[in-house]
Amino acid sequence: MPASGAACHVAAQVRAASAHIVALDIRFGARDMVDTVVRAAAHAHRTAFTRFPAERDVLAAAAEAQQIAGWVAFDAERQDLSRRMSLEALLTARMAGDRSMEFFVLGQLAMQDIHLHQPAEAAQICDTALNEGGAQGSVRTLFTLRSARAAAQMGEHLRAADLIGQTRSRFLDGPSAADPAWAWWLTEGEISWHHAMIYADTGRWGPAAEHFAVAAAADAAAGLGRGASVSQASLLWALAHARDWDEAHTVLLRDVLPRQGEAVSTRAEHLLTAAARLLDDARGRPSLREAARKLLRP
Repeated sequence: MPASGAACHVAAQVRAASAHIVALDIRFGARDMVDTVVRAAAHAHRTAFTRFPAERDVLAAAAEAQQIAGWVAFDAERQDLSRRMSLEALLTARMAGDRSMEFFVLGQLAMQDIHLHQPAEAAQICDTALNEGGAQGSVRTLFTLRSARAAAQMGEHLRAADLIGQTRSRFLDGPSAADPAWAWWLTEGEISWHHAMIYADTGRWGPAAEHFAVAAAADAAAGLGRGASVSQASLLWALAHARDWDEAHTVLLRDVLPRQGEAVSTRAEHLLTAAARLLDDARGRPSLREAARKLLRP
């Protein structure tokens, strides 16, 4: 097989494996696959650099595999591994000249900084992409979303509100022909979840619960199993903080307990554990407290 034909074949194989991993993660979560996914990304990277170092398509496919490995490690709360894989993906994407994947990985790194409550680092990434990097369309939407979260964590509440407003407006404008392949990920559920987290990060639990409810409904309607599990866990967590015992009991019995185990996410598990501990303070609500304790049982 000629070199160019071999390169196309390898790139197609790597992308097919990546698509399969993404499909499994969307529906069931990829927590238990992290090490396998990381090994697959390492193999793709090794193949690209040893056999096809001048083939941009193979390098770009390897960068995507590394980005996905960074994502699944993030959701599994293996943050050091996630950062390493994301940084490797960034370098590979730059070598491939794949600007859209470079943007996506930078967005992933900003997301991780926000998750770890390092908003200044996230804001720096976003400001560079928005002001110097030429981000347009859905790429710009991604970075205004991340920037809104960072602003809220830094106490810049008016700026956070303006940025999440920009994000929603751009999303409602719909996709453009210039959007990258990964733009499908910017959904109503994703944006609503981060909108809710802006409120959660500032202790406004009522509005947070309202937006988590929108995210949970959108994710469930779209068949996003892992996303729905995170959104439902987040909703219960916010309701527990708000001490809305009636609604928390309803969500727990209707949405959370019946679907335990359908999709796996370490982030969701941590949220449910935190919610259960908060719900144990529901004095005079023994049935709620007993139901919440089921979240803590192996």
